[in-house]
Amino acid sequence: MKDRVRTKRKAGFAKMTFLLMMILTSYAKAQEKVISISEALELSYSNNSKIKQYNERIQQKVNEDKAAKGNFLPSINLLGGYTYLSENIEVNTSQISSSLDELGAKYGAAFVTAYGDEIGLSGVSTESAFSTLSSVLGQFPDYPNMEVDNQQFPTAALVATQPLFTGGKIIAAKKYAKAELNSANIEFTQVKDDIANELIERYLNLVLIKQVVQTREAVYNGMLKHKEQAERAVQLEILPKHELLRAQVAVANAQKDLNNDLNKETLAIMALRSTMNVPDDFQFKVMDSIAYRDLYLDFEALLNTAYEKQPILGLIGQKEEMAKQALALEKSKFMPNIAAFGSYNIVRDELSIIPPKFIVGVQAQINIFNGFKDIHQFKAKKHLQKEVKNAKEYALQQIHLLVQSNYVNALNQQKLYNSLSATVALAKENLRINTRRFEEGLGKSIDVIDATLLYKKSKIEQLVALNEYYQAIANLYTSTGEPEKIIPFINK
Repeated sequence: MKDRVRTKRKAGFAKMTFLLMMILTSYAKAQEKVISISEALELSYSNNSKIKQYNERIQQKVNEDKAAKGNFLPSINLLGGYTYLSENIEVNTSQISSSLDELGAKYGAAFVTAYGDEIGLSGVSTESAFSTLSSVLGQFPDYPNMEVDNQQFPTAALVATQPLFTGGKIIAAKKYAKAELNSANIEFTQVKDDIANELIERYLNLVLIKQVVQTREAVYNGMLKHKEQAERAVQLEILPKHELLRAQVAVANAQKDLNNDLNKETLAIMALRSTMNVPDDFQFKVMDSIAYRDLYLDFEALLNTAYEKQPILGLIGQKEEMAKQALALEKSKFMPNIAAFGSYNIVRDELSIIPPKFIVGVQAQINIFNGFKDIHQFKAKKHLQKEVKNAKEYALQQIHLLVQSNYVNALNQQKLYNSLSATVALAKENLRINTRRFEEGLGKSIDVIDATLLYKKSKIEQLVALNEYYQAIANLYTSTGEPEKIIPFINK
């Protein structure tokens, strides 16, 4: 009697615990937000770290493109400094003695011409005075070095340089920078396509596993009900005991399969959460199911779209442009660089040698010899062009193969799903008939178990085929550069 009371108390406590867990689970589920696949994709685009990384790369290339434009404009620099010399500068007069003699002779001849009458040299001509003075001054010893009394002085100047001709180098550099910016944008699109494809795959997998879990739960509940019916039949001695054992084994197997798929559902949620990059406290759930829809697929149209929008081909196209401009840069090295320059000297009076205020001019520079480096670099860039051309041909072949294989796979999965629809309907009807026969005492327990397992198998195969059908279409659209095109069909 006491054992019965204890058992009843334990049963009552278990029921209360179970009820409390159900209430808490219901509350937690009530807090979950149902997100569609398009909403999940927007979360991925907003939160995914890889997308943020490539967005920063775009901003980097935007600024590099703007920097390349600056090569067309003049460069203006303000130069300033302060110089200290350990000792005064000396002018080596031995190198300019003849110039000094000539200068002295000119001044002496001019003096004789101007004041010859006053000093008694009225009859001496300028040429004779210059010749005599040059001869006399040339006999004197060398002049001592002249010292410039200025050991420290400031310098300041505005210097401007404007390229006039660079052999196409500046234009090629600008086009190269533009191609890099275009490549960054295409890479960003490619990353978004990869994220979209991953999100669609993981979202569909979660929907699939949820439907599989629902099927497993239905099978488990059906097996439990059948076991209870078998227990009553054994008590009434309608069935032998070994039939009950089969029913118990079937319940255990159904429980095991359900637990395995519940674990898979947890992992699928974790994977989808990772792609969306949402925190653990963000509660969400996906759609309960996805309906089947026939999609008309035109292979030629899909292939043309891939040739137009596939990011890989776009990247190779930009690589072609970059290789072309790299070759143009190497060509420019064989041409002169011509630039105009000008400077304005702000500080002049403090300098030992006083320069003019303004200096302007044009300067040209061309390399004569550098160890054949430019020639070999030019040849290397020509081979780079050929390499990119071959890479494009190979990419076109691979894109054609990728689109074709995904197209064939989508059609095969479509046929498989349609063929399984009839199988599921037959298996469901077979289960209903065998269950009814057993309940009426006309059928065997093993028939109900076999019919249940057959229905479960066909139903899960149909769910997997539907998932594979949409996955194949998603991969097909991704291969054409339009991964988001499948979303409207799923969301309907």
